[in-house]
Amino acid sequence: MSKGTLGTGYLVAIGVTLTLALACHAASVLDAGPSGLLVVATGLVPALSLAAANYWLPRSGLEGEQIWTVAEWGGLGIALLTLVTLGTLVVGASPTSLVSALLASSIAMGGFVGILVGALLELRRARRRLRQSNAVLNRVLRHDMRNDFNVVLGHLSVLEAETTGDAADRVDRMSTTVDRMISTTEKARQIDAAVAADRTAQTPTDIVPVIEDRLAALEQSRPDVTVDVTLPESAVAYVDWQFETVVDNLLENAVVHAEGDPWVGITAERVGNRLRVHVQDNCPPIEDRELTAFTATDETQLDHASGVGLWLVTWVIENYEGSVWVDRVADGNVVTLELRATTTFRRLACKVRNRLWDQFQDIYVPARRRGQ
Repeated sequence: MSKGTLGTGYLVAIGVTLTLALACHAASVLDAGPSGLLVVATGLVPALSLAAANYWLPRSGLEGEQIWTVAEWGGLGIALLTLVTLGTLVVGASPTSLVSALLASSIAMGGFVGILVGALLELRRARRRLRQSNAVLNRVLRHDMRNDFNVVLGHLSVLEAETTGDAADRVDRMSTTVDRMISTTEKARQIDAAVAADRTAQTPTDIVPVIEDRLAALEQSRPDVTVDVTLPESAVAYVDWQFETVVDNLLENAVVHAEGDPWVGITAERVGNRLRVHVQDNCPPIEDRELTAFTATDETQLDHASGVGLWLVTWVIENYEGSVWVDRVADGNVVTLELRATTTFRRLACKVRNRLWDQFQDIYVPARRRGQ
């Protein structure tokens, strides 16, 4: 049995015991009037929360040792608030019928407050560790591994020039693999930027020129691609510079996985206060394990860089408070991006938010620098 299971069981047992105790005391405190019912109700809510810890605690993002630590904090909260309540009861004068109810309510409140404190501290520590590990991993991917890959690629290019026949084909396949790995490291950098993106950088932007620019770059690098575009004169949505990366990744997937001559179709439409961009290809249906990038809450096993690209697209669009989904059609796939379109209220709210943020930066940042 894991520590997480033990910690959860400990909290559930306390919660069930306190709930039953308070339920039994509910009848006995009726004579004490509204104050007695208030004491029972105050304790019953946190007691029920403790009893349901088996449901909500594992879904809080905490695991194993962290849940055990939270349970310890719950025990500490129970001990402290029980001592305070006992001291208060000894010093003060309370109705005899309320003593047990007050004690049970205090235990429940102490346990619940302890859990909240412990959970916040553990989540904060986990976030700090995740931030540090992400920094290390991204430094390794962006610098060390990328440099090593470039060295390998340089040697392979020399080797390819000196070989012929089957050996040259094998070297070419190795070069292609290394290129794909370098592309994956670049996507890791882009993911890091997407996760750390500041929402205040999102401004009303006409995405039509952005899409047209990325399509022009695609046609220049891949003249064999057929492109069909149906876009309005203007389509303004709340995005930032990462929208170019989203379009590039969708176009890359559409071209790389095409079995014949690659074809890409892009359309845009406004639906209410949302803007939808449809990117269609003539590739085989996207596999189920890669579709999880649009729906799953946890990362799943990826077979190649395109899977990383789909995760990147999802995270960027969700950071825009938008959504992404894919439809499988008879001759390919259609990926739909739904973005926030501009309205008068949103433009005003954006201006106010940016103005407040600028004032905060002007006041807080210099003061912080003076304090360093």
